[in-house]
Amino acid sequence: MAQAREPDLLLEAWKLVAEQGWRGYHPLELARRTGRPLPEIYAVFTTRGDLIKALGHRLDAAMLDVPLADLEHLSVRERLFELLMRRFEAMRPFKEGLKAAGRAVLCDPTLSCGTLANLERSSYWLLEACGAGLEGIAARLARLALIVAYARVFRVFLEDDTPDLSRTMAELDRRLGELESLARIMGFAKPAESPAGTRAGKAEEGEAPASA
Repeated sequence: MAQAREPDLLLEAWKLVAEQGWRGYHPLELARRTGRPLPEIYAVFTTRGDLIKALGHRLDAAMLDVPLADLEHLSVRERLFELLMRRFEAMRPFKEGLKAAGRAVLCDPTLSCGTLANLERSSYWLLEACGAGLEGIAARLARLALIVAYARVFRVFLEDDTPDLSRTMAELDRRLGELESLARIMGFAKPAESPAGTRAGKAEEGEAPASA
């Protein structure tokens, strides 16, 4: 007889956030819902801030989980598109929790600082994984530009109810196009050698108004 799978503590914690709000999350309720002992909850989520940190690490891992050989034939812009869409796909189960957390991001330092830390770390790994080859001030400016673009796409993602995230893909393609143009103007990039986004071609244009 197959053993029952243990609950995904991170997913269940964010379901609580979706239902109760960021400040409504309590480890005791998570323990009750999952049947896990409090010491185990404590070991994983010692503070509420660990929820956003753990989610960021999970999304980073999903984003980077691609064979390097699959990226070799892609341009930098295409690599960014592929990696970021992997991140958004992995984010789907947490969308409602992120919406709830977003309502508290401006008034909760733990949440806002955790979000910024996630964005800073993710932007670094994005540039590394896509082989941008930037150093120093150029790399710093590129990370800041990526964070701004990502935040704008994230807002669209939260309202994207299409089955294939076509609105998110269209917005990401648009924002990456803006970054590519800016990089060329500033002399940080060469003209693209191939059309942007192997998956972007399937995206449809769409408009819509905390990030992980």
